[in-house]
Amino acid sequence: MTSGWLSWVRANDVEIMTLLQNQASILVKAASVLAESISDFSRLKENNTTLKNLEQEGDQLTHKLFTIIDKTFITPLDKEDISELTSAIDQVLDATYGTSDKLVLFKIQKPSLHLQELVTLLVTATQGIYKGVSELHKGKREKLLIHSKAISKCEHDGDSVYRLAIANLFETHNAIDIIKLKEVYETLENALDRSRDVADAIEDVALKYR
Repeated sequence: MTSGWLSWVRANDVEIMTLLQNQASILVKAASVLAESISDFSRLKENNTTLKNLEQEGDQLTHKLFTIIDKTFITPLDKEDISELTSAIDQVLDATYGTSDKLVLFKIQKPSLHLQELVTLLVTATQGIYKGVSELHKGKREKLLIHSKAISKCEHDGDSVYRLAIANLFETHNAIDIIKLKEVYETLENALDRSRDVADAIEDVALKYR
């Protein structure tokens, strides 16, 4: 990617890039709050409220981004790329809050080792997303690809943890606990899957604008 590929950015383009970065920042906060909940279940309900507020704040940013790009003739990235990025980030945030909400609704009493491993990977993935989104306006192709690969690795490692978690879960004999925890694992794993979508979107931008 050549230097200055966003040199023609107009005033509202700065707003678009800032909103994307703010959206990614909220996602990092949400993943960190979920990790805190899983480390200390005594804060689960309190943190779930925080996560709900972050999810709603993220929704507002997503809506604002779609409104802006719909009214803007020229955007810093292709409209399709911006839409893909903001939608994927929003889906990661939704699944992050969804994990917490299911922990509360299902009255899960204590975290499993696999749950802790998955949420640690999610935190790392969201940090990579923030770094990648923050690099978009700089146009550094190599750095964008590095961040994309780092996010994708988290998703790949998460698949391995998820498979092991499900295998171990079915070695237990409490059908209700199996159903509850399987739902939680699936939602958290979905958050990692959607982070891979963000990574793919960042990679697409890196390869397109060179």
